[in-house]
Amino acid sequence: MARDSKCWVSLLVMIGCFSTITHAQVLVRSSCPNVTVVPDFNLDQYLGKWFANRNYYVRSQAGVDCITVEYTQSGEEIAFKHEGIEQVTRRKTTSIERARLIQPGKLVVSYTDKLPAKSANANYLVIGTDYKSYSVVWNCYELGPISSRIAWVLTREQQPSISTIDKVYAVLKRNGLDSGKLRLVNQKNCTRR
Repeated sequence: MARDSKCWVSLLVMIGCFSTITHAQVLVRSSCPNVTVVPDFNLDQYLGKWFANRNYYVRSQAGVDCITVEYTQSGEEIAFKHEGIEQVTRRKTTSIERARLIQPGKLVVSYTDKLPAKSANANYLVIGTDYKSYSVVWNCYELGPISSRIAWVLTREQQPSISTIDKVYAVLKRNGLDSGKLRLVNQKNCTRR
């Protein structure tokens, strides 16, 4: 009986981890790399509107163009308002996530209506930003010998300069991250019905 209970608990843990992992489809047979966050991260300078420029595949963003994210703060809560345009219907999509800054450059994001606990593990790491033109955000989950990885590149301009993107690639290289898995987010023809 105890053996059956352990099997069920293991199965439930694996299902929970799998649902987290399937948000990102970049799976690697190794542990998460050590990355360096922006040590003197300034949230006030980071707030405002950003354009999604490129990212690893994220299920929730599949089939969506013209993605933006706007960061606002109210007390300890940071709201992420994601907007985009569905490729097929050209209708606007919106989602809001809640976050808390737990250390400089490290945030914990909740995908529910509740503000995450202060003790939660950081799942949104700002590994590079100049606040004015680009930001590189990283997340990685481990499940045994596999890691699920997400990288987002955000820019202040809808069509950033080549020098801005060069800065992004320098951040990725410095942290040993694969830039070849990034996909460009369409930011053209951003009108909706």
